[in-house]
Amino acid sequence: MRGAGKNNGVARAASVVMGAALLFGSAACGGSGGTDENATDKKAKAAASATPGGGAGATGGATAATTSTPSGSPRPTAVSGPETERLKGLVLALGEKAGPYETGLALLDEPFDEIYDASPAVCQPLTGLGRAGHTAQAYAQLSVPDEVSGVDTDVLLRSYKDAGAAGSVMKSLAEAGKRCAAGYSEERTLVDAKVLRVEPVPAPKLGDEAQAYRIVAQDVKDKGASLYTYLTLVRSDATTLSFRSDLLGVDDFGGVPGEIVTAQWEKFSRGAGAGSHGVAAP
Repeated sequence: MRGAGKNNGVARAASVVMGAALLFGSAACGGSGGTDENATDKKAKAAASATPGGGAGATGGATAATTSTPSGSPRPTAVSGPETERLKGLVLALGEKAGPYETGLALLDEPFDEIYDASPAVCQPLTGLGRAGHTAQAYAQLSVPDEVSGVDTDVLLRSYKDAGAAGSVMKSLAEAGKRCAAGYSEERTLVDAKVLRVEPVPAPKLGDEAQAYRIVAQDVKDKGASLYTYLTLVRSDATTLSFRSDLLGVDDFGGVPGEIVTAQWEKFSRGAGAGSHGVAAP
């Protein structure tokens, strides 16, 4: 799951990055005390999201490059192109607000979770959709400014060659939700994590179809504690809108904030034109 990425300016970003570097060094060298792998992994994500990078990252186009997952397996990543610019104009931009939430700076062009591997592989869509064959994407991260332990949400817009390809992404997620209901494992940056269960939750009535899940993971440090992530995926024709929310803590916060889903859907609908349909998130 993601960690708390609080985006409060260049000075804060620099200090977070330096802190993450020290954490990585301590973990690699193994000090005399125990390392909280869960917190370290989350702070690494916070560093990536807090470093100045332009608010909404975006990639896309007809040509694809590759990056590597923690296990070393290649993962296709699209490169810049005209479709990217279209999506970049549709995603919530730096400084835009959705209720108390605000889009902050982001270094990466996609959620940190996209580099994680899930086992068994059928569960991968619950962790990240980076291998789903998209042609372009645009990414934004929202949180409540200056709130250290609040809910963070990754918003990821992706386009596919046609509605059928985007529909296949939805089918893969639905299959993962069913087959991985009893849990699975994630290979993260520094440690493997155990997902205890996956549960469907009410999805917003938006687009052509939508799904939503609560993903409950075991705290790496405290085996008796659970961490909560909520995932919502909406498809509109050949585009998907993904929302992934969590927080640095053990509270079950109830779901992806409706203000974020509504704000992003309304902006997307205005830009995408009459082909988009649906009602506001509950």
